Amino acid sequence: MKERKQFALNKLFNFSIFLGLLFLGLSIEFFIDNDNVWGIGLGVASLICIVPALLFTPYCYVFDSKGVSLCYIFLPVERYLWKGIYSIEVENVRIGTGNSTTLLDVFFAYVFCIRGKNVGKTRFYMNGYIRKSFRTKRLLEKYWDGTITGYLFEDVKRWFYVRKAKKQNQIKAHFTDEIVVMEREIRAEVRDWLNPLLSQAKQYDLVIKPKYFYITKDYKELNSRPEEGYTYTLVMEIAHPGETDENRIVVVSIDLLYVRLGKTAYRGVKNECAREELELTIKDVLNNGFESYCKND
Repeated sequence: MKERKQFALNKLFNFSIFLGLLFLGLSIEFFIDNDNVWGIGLGVASLICIVPALLFTPYCYVFDSKGVSLCYIFLPVERYLWKGIYSIEVENVRIGTGNSTTLLDVFFAYVFCIRGKNVGKTRFYMNGYIRKSFRTKRLLEKYWDGTITGYLFEDVKRWFYVRKAKKQNQIKAHFTDEIVVMEREIRAEVRDWLNPLLSQAKQYDLVIKPKYFYITKDYKELNSRPEEGYTYTLVMEIAHPGETDENRIVVVSIDLLYVRLGKTAYRGVKNECAREELELTIKDVLNNGFESYCKND
């Protein structure tokens, strides 16, 4: 059975094409009336509206059970899988230049910013922006198992929601089965990654002490899992054995998992670059001189 897909149009693309065609029609009228100055001016305006839209703006968004695709007229599709998206946030992306707010900004500036790795090669025009509309909002909330953040008065709305839910005893604990397994697996992987680095550090008479923390959105460092989204983070202290002076201890951190609250459970997305970041960071400290990283009194 063929999977059902749902579509949402990009209102900025439609508006740009409509405006460009309007300017093009007016330009032709002026040329017919031998008013070349206005004809050329409106012709240029038509190109400014149509060409960027055709080349760099998605004309529609395609939603299915596996992910969302941003479709372009001439360029390759930009696609994100739901399982690879760790956050979606409403952002104001200015369209006009300068400090003044243009009419385009009023109607088209707000986008849903997808944070996660796209499928395939990342190209220069891929930014994960889905133009905000009632339909894109509804489809994102339907398919993605997470909470969209960044709405106006979001904190106030959440406070009222939590207060009401507590009164009605409707707050339910999120399942942790999936995220506990992911955290255990990533710790096992980190141990394998660290083994050769621990041996290398020993040659410099240094030790590496790894710890794991739950870092919340407001950068609180917790030892237990919070009832909100968090980043599961590896924090490593690099120092000479027995060192207690904080100025002589180098602390580095690596994001391992990006975790959000789904509708019923914690959902995590692995940082695919974690191993590379870990190895580069530790080798940089060891090979470029541990002393240069220490704080000087």
